[in-house]
Amino acid sequence: MINKHLRHHQWKAFRRNPMFERNLAIRIFMYVIFALLAGEMLLTGILLDSLLRGIGPYELAIDTFNFILPFFLAVDFTIKFFFKGNQSMKIAPYLTLPIRGRVLFNFLLRKEFTSFWNYYMIFLVVPFALKAITPFFGLGATLLYIVAFFSMCIIISLVVCAINMLISRNFWSYLIAGMIIALPFFLFFVCQINIGEKAVNFGRALLKLNILPYLSIVVAMILGWIANLRLMREGLYREMQGEKIDKISSFSSLSFLDRFGSIGDCINLEIKMILRSPRLKQQTLMSSALIIGLFFYMLYVPNSPFLQNGQFIFFLYGIITVGLLGIVMGQIIFSAEAGHFDGLATRPLSLFSVLKGKYILYSIYSLAVTLILLVPAFQGKISAFMLIAMLLYVVGPVYFLIFQNAVFNKTHYDLYEKGMMNWKGTSGNMLVISMITMFVPVIIILVINMIWNQTVTCCFMSVIGLAFLLTSNLWLKWTYKRFLKRRHKNMEGFRS
Repeated sequence: MINKHLRHHQWKAFRRNPMFERNLAIRIFMYVIFALLAGEMLLTGILLDSLLRGIGPYELAIDTFNFILPFFLAVDFTIKFFFKGNQSMKIAPYLTLPIRGRVLFNFLLRKEFTSFWNYYMIFLVVPFALKAITPFFGLGATLLYIVAFFSMCIIISLVVCAINMLISRNFWSYLIAGMIIALPFFLFFVCQINIGEKAVNFGRALLKLNILPYLSIVVAMILGWIANLRLMREGLYREMQGEKIDKISSFSSLSFLDRFGSIGDCINLEIKMILRSPRLKQQTLMSSALIIGLFFYMLYVPNSPFLQNGQFIFFLYGIITVGLLGIVMGQIIFSAEAGHFDGLATRPLSLFSVLKGKYILYSIYSLAVTLILLVPAFQGKISAFMLIAMLLYVVGPVYFLIFQNAVFNKTHYDLYEKGMMNWKGTSGNMLVISMITMFVPVIIILVINMIWNQTVTCCFMSVIGLAFLLTSNLWLKWTYKRFLKRRHKNMEGFRS
């Protein structure tokens, strides 16, 4: 009965919202998109059986599907982490009534069972399972496998909800999500652990109605449920503390940067902007996971199609991987602050410090990615000398070209819009400079590589990169002075 009243209250809150018509139109549009996606997944599920029978070492398509299941679930986790929000409601008003907090928390968690994000994969698995499992194991095993798969989707949702609540308290909880996404790929490609074979054995145990795998799924769901209940209770406690909640914020600043004065403040502000803007957070975090994952795939998969296409793709992906944050954020060095640039320009903070802080942050990111890539370098997958040369080349001439965009870009950029494929705020200047930044440096080193060899190419990249790195203060000042000459023209574009 209480759940029925709670659902009724949520409908009233939606119906009485001043933006009801707009929210209703958005919901209808999203339902149409979800219906189209469900149709595509359903069609793919019908064809998946014949597709999987033609690949892989297994006779049964379900074994091949189970082999890729850990990677499949990692992709599902990635999609939910970036696009699915936690179920929410205003709990505080109910605390004056004789209703236990646990009842409210359980109500929110039960809504995960009706969330579309836990069903879109089911549209793929149901037709596939009926074709691939029923003829060999029977209808009962098929239905239990579908239930087990759906339960794993629910567990992933519970994990995503828990991580989102941890992120709201501590910035470093992003590392947990990153490790979960990378774990199956790291185990398979780097540690050489055949987790696919283990997943096949787990799937066979499910199909043979072994009680242990079903029991493990139930235990994992119970643990996820309990963890979410505890985090919700602690979150409500902090919410009721009033002013104290500010002291337990998700990210206020990295305190060790305070010793660097205004430049440290600029770095902190840049990190805040990325983490608090839905658009930038999706673009930077999801792009980083995708590009770094593709680069590892290129290094570890035998007969990789990237390497078969020659050194151009390898150098291009290497530069994009190492310099991704600078390439993404460098397109909007000042236009990202378009909405409040007038206020920034009237503050005593120097715009040169802003430029320098951004350059240092992007360079630190490039260094961190290079350190990660040292793992395959030590395993002989890539030359460590080439990796270091690529780092110097990125923080040198590549970032020099990127930062020239700060002078010419005068397009208004809305930080609060969402979407990976959102092109609003993208100008012709940004597109041209981005293309020059990505392709011209690669073409130069490819020409050198063709005339001489890889060692000479790496030496050239290191020398040129080191020269730009050591003179970075000079060319950043030059960029800053050029921006000052046309800042009013740019600010006029920022306001539009």
